[in-house]
Amino acid sequence: MDPTLLKIAAAALLHDIGKFADRDALTVSEQFMLDHADLYQPFNRKTGRHTHQHAVCTAAFLERLRELLPPEFSARQWGDGEPLINLAAGHHRPEDHPLRWIITEADRLSSGWERRRDDSEEGEASAVDPREYQKTRLAAILAELTLPPEAGGPAQGAPHPPPFGYPLRELSPESIFPRPLKEVAPVDRKVAAEEYLRLFEGFQENLGRLAHRQENLELWLEHLDSLLMVFTAMIPAQRAGEVEASRDVSLYDHARTTAALAAALYAYHRQRDSLTVPATRDASEPKFLFINGDFYGIQDFIFSSGGQTRRYRAKLLRGRSFAVSLMTELAADLVCRELGLPFVSVVLSAAGKFTILAPNTNAARQAVDKAEREINEWLFRISLGESALGLATRPASPHDLLEGRFTDLWEGIGRDLERRKLRRLDLLRHGGEVAGYLENFSSLCPLCFKRAATLAGGETGQDPYLRQVPLACTICRDHIFLGTNLVKKNRLAVTTPQTDLRDKDQCLREPLFGRYQVAFVDGFLTEEARKDNLLRLWDISPPQETLASPVTRKFINGYIPECSEADLHDDRLKDLEEKPEPGAPKNLEQLAALALSHTDTPGKFQGLEALGVLKADVDNLGLLMTCGLPPEKFTLSRLATLSRQVHFFFCLHLPHLLASRPQFQDTYTVFAGGDDLFLLGPWNRLHDLAREIQKQFTAYVGGNPAVHLSAGMALKKPHTPLDQMARSTEAALHQAKAGGRNRLTVFGETVPWAKVGELDRIKETLTHWLVEDWFTAAMLYRLNEFITLADEEQRLMAGRTVHLNDLACLKWRAYLAYFSGRNVARNLKGEARDQVAAEVHQKLALWLSTYGGTLRMPLWELLYERR
Repeated sequence: MDPTLLKIAAAALLHDIGKFADRDALTVSEQFMLDHADLYQPFNRKTGRHTHQHAVCTAAFLERLRELLPPEFSARQWGDGEPLINLAAGHHRPEDHPLRWIITEADRLSSGWERRRDDSEEGEASAVDPREYQKTRLAAILAELTLPPEAGGPAQGAPHPPPFGYPLRELSPESIFPRPLKEVAPVDRKVAAEEYLRLFEGFQENLGRLAHRQENLELWLEHLDSLLMVFTAMIPAQRAGEVEASRDVSLYDHARTTAALAAALYAYHRQRDSLTVPATRDASEPKFLFINGDFYGIQDFIFSSGGQTRRYRAKLLRGRSFAVSLMTELAADLVCRELGLPFVSVVLSAAGKFTILAPNTNAARQAVDKAEREINEWLFRISLGESALGLATRPASPHDLLEGRFTDLWEGIGRDLERRKLRRLDLLRHGGEVAGYLENFSSLCPLCFKRAATLAGGETGQDPYLRQVPLACTICRDHIFLGTNLVKKNRLAVTTPQTDLRDKDQCLREPLFGRYQVAFVDGFLTEEARKDNLLRLWDISPPQETLASPVTRKFINGYIPECSEADLHDDRLKDLEEKPEPGAPKNLEQLAALALSHTDTPGKFQGLEALGVLKADVDNLGLLMTCGLPPEKFTLSRLATLSRQVHFFFCLHLPHLLASRPQFQDTYTVFAGGDDLFLLGPWNRLHDLAREIQKQFTAYVGGNPAVHLSAGMALKKPHTPLDQMARSTEAALHQAKAGGRNRLTVFGETVPWAKVGELDRIKETLTHWLVEDWFTAAMLYRLNEFITLADEEQRLMAGRTVHLNDLACLKWRAYLAYFSGRNVARNLKGEARDQVAAEVHQKLALWLSTYGGTLRMPLWELLYERR
């Protein structure tokens, strides 16, 4: 990679590090500040003082901690132009330096702020005194989003929740939850300073542990970016001055988008040979190319089934889901490598989609076309058209990223992707029969029924991952390899295909896109990093309270339940075909069996042995992103903060929730990230989990009534084909959305989340009646008939054309009165029985009138639990 381009990206990534590494953290002397003020700080002529003190602190960070940084950072001859320290610290005094102006413009564009004044005319004392900056806390952007009532937002005049913000802590599954701002913003300046100091000390300690500082600068920068995410994602980018409108963007997201913008600006002007101050400041030229990628056919890819898929069912499910995350990450990486851009150019990446910021040049467009062809050639070969990657491009000028204009640009990008989805395959290239398909193999892979079975399996076969099948294709073998090792290893290496990884059985047989070899490793592969063979090294361990790592953190590995010692002695699992082994992932049959409940008789169980299949996603997210904020607040950095925070609920908090709550530890994550999730588990516990996720998400968005999710759940036997499970749950989610969103669909019935608690209390009452022997199981089944009649009555009352035969449903009240008087509380006598029967009849009549068909939800749940 062009060393100057990498230097620009590094300088932009660190340009505001002085807001974190301040004078107190670095013990910067007054003399140092004075000596560097004129070099890096603008001078406010009105107040007669220097402003933007953090610029000098950025220089102090690079100078004081140079022993912890790569040697290139302090080298004078690294790339063209000034040393890194001047580029990073000089963004408020660019003067006549074109490279400084690149970062200055990127800084402003990231904020969407069109500067009408010079920094020298701007003070940092408007809404917040700069001396009080450490007391400012990051505001919760998710709590601020709103929509008009006709788009699903709260009614006019509805009270809005109080301001929410985040505590100043390192990133963790708990710290990403906002609290009322008055609870997290310290009143005392000393307390605020101590919080900053503790956070920086943790960062500095982990900075010295980052791998590849001497061997590979680009790898080290990715590790640094990850560490910055952990320690600066909860720091507001703007803390002093007019912060009320801008304190909801994190320092990390501002720095990351600034780096992407700076890299694209430099590449544009370098390729056009226009690296001058006037050219870099020109906002009218379409300098940027937004590249948006979308992975099509994800569900078909994950849930495809073959004749003998059951033998590796759970491993294939894990492996395919993880492969989608891998392919999304590496497709973005491949596009960046073709463009000659660093990793920071990927400004958004989650749930099979990504956005890259590139220079708007002919060379860049050709590189995008080449990358798309290469990726889709490989995908077509391995999926036969089921999966594809779509890339859509849109040029933009710096002017388009400024206040009030970015909304139109982003909506246009969304339309581009929708159009691209309609032509996901190049029919001229891939239409018609697949030439040579049948001639390429003699045996069909029994695991996918699509590809040639070229690997021998069985006990004497050539691959240790295929002991249970005689043959398999390389792709299914690789998915089994991934699914097997995800629960055993925490570090993933991405290398060139030619890299000598010693044990060829412990890596892919089919490198991704023909370019990326993947292996699970324990060390740092230092020698391969020095040779540029190591392309990426990721920590994919489950989220914990401490996320700092010596390598790049990637939240692409969902929670997987493992067998414990207690499972070895669980009678519910002893008669299954596959016995539990300590530390081994639980399979779907074991999860279904754990839905059963123990009875007083040893070896006897009650309940329904079935899986719950849950799918949920955020309602109206696209609308919220483009319309949930005023146009002047919709900026690239704010979009990055918003996207990352939504993603973190699913990929960071949800795995922690499943691992830390005993009642949810038997839940299997198929995928969770972006704005949705797909989970499997014992049906009765998944039923409770759906409610808990909704409760947690409500807290995550600060109680904002405009931001909510919908969920659909289906019950399935564990041997049900995976694609059928997916279709049933997708239909349930669609029903929840069609019913008005912010709803749950279970047993074919849809209710708003607000009513789920009411139905839970009905179930508790029915359970009480059973315990008191006022009701019997047979009476519960009879209650189904009344529900059907009451539901039909509600449909009639909704305005449907009524025929004489339809009126029979109106008899349910009379039937219910007779039923209650004859059957309820037969264990009681006289007045006591009459009183109980009247109470039960009154409640049943009220429930049937109020809830109609949705009363099936608590009733069927109770019936299935006592089956």
